[in-house]
Amino acid sequence: MEIWEEISADRKVGAERLVAEYGDRLYTAACRIVQNASDAEDLVFRTFECVVSKIGQFESRSSFFSWMYSVMLNFRRMDLRRKGANALVFDGEIPETESLAPDPCEALAAKAEAEAVRAAVDCLAEPLRTVVTLRYFEDFDLKEIAALLDLPIGTVKFRLYRARKELAAALAQTFHGETASN
Repeated sequence: MEIWEEISADRKVGAERLVAEYGDRLYTAACRIVQNASDAEDLVFRTFECVVSKIGQFESRSSFFSWMYSVMLNFRRMDLRRKGANALVFDGEIPETESLAPDPCEALAAKAEAEAVRAAVDCLAEPLRTVVTLRYFEDFDLKEIAALLDLPIGTVKFRLYRARKELAAALAQTFHGETASN
């Protein structure tokens, strides 16, 4: 039984399965976007609450996770409009990821690189950080990102281009002490 069907049949059991299956993934994405653990928890909670209460609105034209992610992004947009775009808190809290490298030296180097990438992503402006998160951390394709953000695909491509350029410059500075030319 699909999760949305289970929620429709029994909200309590379906909600428990929803949190078990998607809680960590949605929380990690929320942390990357809002960069604050408390705000991320609130965002995920509101998303789950809305998804469960409005499960009848889900149309299986897209994946369930895409629909749920769009609900979360809509809450984020509302928060930004209410607070203003400059009210973000940058506390750098991102859940740690495990390295699967067998060699401890390689694992340490990989962890340092991952931390540098996360730090560079954290420094991006939210519109760029959001498309990077969706594309590279959540594996959404460009059409899905455009639909989720309600943007033309060209805008998504441009934001990814700008984000990659800014990330390259930041990482060149971090790893080589170089200033990348624009």
